[in-house]
Amino acid sequence: MAAELRYFWALLCMSFKSLAAQRSALIVRACLALVNHCAYFPVWYIIFSLSPDIMGWTMQHALFTYGLCIVSLGTVSLIAFGLRTIPEQIDHGEFDAYLTLPRPVLISAALSSPKNSGLGEIILGLGLLIFCHIHYGSSLLFLPLLIIIGCVIFASSVLFFATIGFWIKQFYGSADEMYFNFNLLANRPAPIFTGALQFIALTFVPVSLMARVSVDYVMTHHLILLVYAVIGAVAYAFIAVSFFHIGLRRYESGSRFGVRG
Repeated sequence: MAAELRYFWALLCMSFKSLAAQRSALIVRACLALVNHCAYFPVWYIIFSLSPDIMGWTMQHALFTYGLCIVSLGTVSLIAFGLRTIPEQIDHGEFDAYLTLPRPVLISAALSSPKNSGLGEIILGLGLLIFCHIHYGSSLLFLPLLIIIGCVIFASSVLFFATIGFWIKQFYGSADEMYFNFNLLANRPAPIFTGALQFIALTFVPVSLMARVSVDYVMTHHLILLVYAVIGAVAYAFIAVSFFHIGLRRYESGSRFGVRG
């Protein structure tokens, strides 16, 4: 375990060095991400001006949920963008190189594709969370834990969807659409999840664990909700990783040759 953690840390440091070498692109993409996400706020302002309370949810809930979700999305994109490219790596035979290493294939695949994205989401998300704390008095006591839970849920979902690429070729575009829709559902008002949709959002596609349960804890301070979120995140991560290893057994060697070290 200690050796794997050192390997993970070494790859992470290399990824950040690569990002630092692309400072201009990193700043440009961060600014574009800020502009893109800010486009939602005028719509929310109009909606909550007309109806301040939507089935118990207010502007405070919406802003906190959105902030938490995009921080999680940005962190996963900045640190482990390779998870999102797993279907493409499968199609191109890039797992051949990872299999030659005496290290976990998943860690190598996740940190193999540093991209200059995610910084804008992290900045805006943290800004929204701090704004909610100052303006609405939202508690930030367990914010680091809530962000970790969100990152684990989002990363696990990305991994779960990406692993389907072991069974379906040319799955990259479909998987990317799934990542987008998952994040879209996660930052939408919780009242839309009712009945069967609520069950799915807590189990098969646990978007509610990423946002709704965490936000409910912030508003009610019921520790049992935080415990549920932690247990759910760990369980979902275990399922996603297990599903990946099952898919890896079906991997067919590609035509690329090379050794990474």
